[in-house]
Amino acid sequence: MKKLILLVNLVITIVLSGCSVIPMKNSISFQINDHLKGQDVVYKNNWPECGNLSGTPDAIKKQKYITTYSRCKVSPEGYVPKQIIIEYAPWLTMEQVQKTLGEYPQKALSDIVLGFATEKEKNELEIWNRKQQELIEKIPATAWKQIVLTPPKEVKKYKYQVPEGKGNRSRGKEIHYLISPNPDGSYDIKTKLYWVSKYHKFWN
Repeated sequence: MKKLILLVNLVITIVLSGCSVIPMKNSISFQINDHLKGQDVVYKNNWPECGNLSGTPDAIKKQKYITTYSRCKVSPEGYVPKQIIIEYAPWLTMEQVQKTLGEYPQKALSDIVLGFATEKEKNELEIWNRKQQELIEKIPATAWKQIVLTPPKEVKKYKYQVPEGKGNRSRGKEIHYLISPNPDGSYDIKTKLYWVSKYHKFWN
């Protein structure tokens, strides 16, 4: 009889807890506050694939160094890398770079994104980017610092936590890193928990 009562209580607990007993997928994203007292920051392009860059031209996305973005939603959704190493160094502002390389071909970039750039514009952007990459190569090896993220630790930390508000449980939750590098090479990290997709009363 006692076994039966225990079994009934277990079933009731499972029913009441509903979806909460089913593990949700975890997605990873990070954002770097990349200003070091008036300096910009450059990154080595060894990041995981970033889903938020799907519309970014290859002329920018496949460069050896990153200078135009500092945010990444790790792709595919639900993939948790064992470790993410972000290598960065202080860099010039765009204004300073343009004094050396000339004006950035913004119109060429816009036309490439919109899909009607001429070959001349594509070459113009490619040449400018290549010159900037060559300039970055001159950064001393000692200037490069590392930020190390270990997503499995955060997955464990948030295992039994649910984001605020309502969300689409089938998409799971997103662990978001907020990273602030310091001039001395140290860095501060905060993590936030979000729904990958917030709940909508009427799904499209």
